[in-house]
Amino acid sequence: MKRLLNRELIVVIGVVGLAIMATNLIQPMLPLYLVSIGVNPTIIGLLLSVGMMGMVLGESSGGWLADRAGIRVPMFVGTFLSVPLVLSLVLARHAALIFVIFFFWGIVRASLFGPGRGYIGATISLSQKATFMAIYATAMAFFRSLGSFAGGFIVDISGYDSIFYTGAGIALAGGILACAGLKRKADVMPANVNLGPHDTGHKPVPLYRQRPFVIQSVIAALYFTALGVLPFLSLLAGQVIGLQATQVGFLFTLSALSGVVLLIPLGRLADRRNKKNMMALGLLTAAAGLAGISISTNFTQLAICQVIGSIGNAFYNPAAVALLSENVPLRRQSTAMGVFGGFEDTGLIIGSALGGLLWSHLGPAPTFLIAGTAPACLAAVITFVFLKKAGQAGSPAELAKGKPAAG
Repeated sequence: MKRLLNRELIVVIGVVGLAIMATNLIQPMLPLYLVSIGVNPTIIGLLLSVGMMGMVLGESSGGWLADRAGIRVPMFVGTFLSVPLVLSLVLARHAALIFVIFFFWGIVRASLFGPGRGYIGATISLSQKATFMAIYATAMAFFRSLGSFAGGFIVDISGYDSIFYTGAGIALAGGILACAGLKRKADVMPANVNLGPHDTGHKPVPLYRQRPFVIQSVIAALYFTALGVLPFLSLLAGQVIGLQATQVGFLFTLSALSGVVLLIPLGRLADRRNKKNMMALGLLTAAAGLAGISISTNFTQLAICQVIGSIGNAFYNPAAVALLSENVPLRRQSTAMGVFGGFEDTGLIIGSALGGLLWSHLGPAPTFLIAGTAPACLAAVITFVFLKKAGQAGSPAELAKGKPAAG
């Protein structure tokens, strides 16, 4: 494992992690900030959805770009170009301008997510793929928790503008790390990797015609529809229950820290057990957490539900991404991860928009049950019924040795 965790992989994880930290410093506080400048919950849901629309374009195109131009280009886009967009939120007060900023911020900040996962998918052996996906997800959860934790404190101490300045500085630090750590052309697909059965000289089958990829993408879209309602946890905790901004930030921090603890052990378990069953169990657990949020009335109950949701994600995430990687040709890992991420972002669009409408017309409890629990349960049913064993995409090390892929 130490040999596989090389300097380049550490830099990739660091750059993506800093970008995620910058985003999560701001994102949990955004609904509260938007309310403070007079934006109503329905518009907030639409704003979040527009940001996710940008992420669909950014994540899909970022993966495609990394497979063709190397991972360095989308890393630069996702860090340096985020800085002016984040800073512009300090001055923006009109909803129309905020819509434009959210859209372009979504494009640039998502451009490095697909390449980050695609790098692991193309370079890590099949027997350790879920473990390394879990290591990656754990690092992201750690950076996410730092951002969420610091965001609440910064708002309580210095006000909302400070989180935008701090977030821009962290994104800039990620870009500097990319410049310093990726000095040569860093390809997602190493040139000396032996190609597998899916990587023949013939034109590859389009991703939309690969049944396992399509099914997993639909499952991801449903799961992230459920997650798309979570920004309204800030409104539930702050406006309905009456928690302070620091406590709201801590709820998101607790969820991320739970992932830090659980993701690697459950990733290692996914390498040894049935990934499909682990995905389904994770989806049902996440649904239970969202159902619990709908009936929570205090900080303790919300914290417990956040931990339950984090447990569900720790079961689902490494198993799902590793299984997807096994079903995709090596030379299309970043493209596939980007498109897959686009489906995730599409789910967030639907969840955010639906959450805003339900919150305005029906209130908090139906918002989390209809837009959260129901899609997660449907995703679990599809996983059990339609998702099959992994294909034979293989991995660099095992393909070189002629070993078959394992489901």
